[in-house]
Amino acid sequence: LHPGRPRSRAVTVPYRTAKSIPMLTQSQRLELVRNCLEFQQVAVSTRIAGLISLLWAHPLVKIAALTTDRLERLPEGMTIKLGGNPAAVPELVAPLFWEHLSNRGNQQTSNTGTNWLFPGFRAGQHIHHRTLGERFLVLGIDPQRARNATLQDLVRQVDARSLIDLLGYSGSIVTQHASRAGAPMSDYVD
Repeated sequence: LHPGRPRSRAVTVPYRTAKSIPMLTQSQRLELVRNCLEFQQVAVSTRIAGLISLLWAHPLVKIAALTTDRLERLPEGMTIKLGGNPAAVPELVAPLFWEHLSNRGNQQTSNTGTNWLFPGFRAGQHIHHRTLGERFLVLGIDPQRARNATLQDLVRQVDARSLIDLLGYSGSIVTQHASRAGAPMSDYVD
């Protein structure tokens, strides 16, 4: 021991299990989707990121790091690839996606020619997920509540294997949300 130096001790903190899952109601979620479509005073990039969260339950970290090649125009419509397989972009929102692709922010100086769907302020970097989260507040979106509500809705509508392939989530995450939603578990893969 050295006089005057504080002792360092290992501190063990027990893992805390959440007692409740922060959630939106379906009507709240639909209202937020409407905000993304109608709030023209909000940047299109923020509205698009909000739609990706509200429609496909994609986490902010992954939304921020999406590249433009994840969106594709096909004869039958637009798709977005978030996992192994592309998901159809609803016709109602596709024009907003195309508007964003044709005029992404931060392209004039630091990120000219970048393939980030949401370019950041620093050259070669995508937007920081915390910045994106702060922008969501303008639309009234709490990312965690939106993601949980969207996942619970999706597990009721789509079989597990397809959901895992579409969203890129692990089987255990899909299974947890299916269990909470009361969805049949026979199709779920770990």
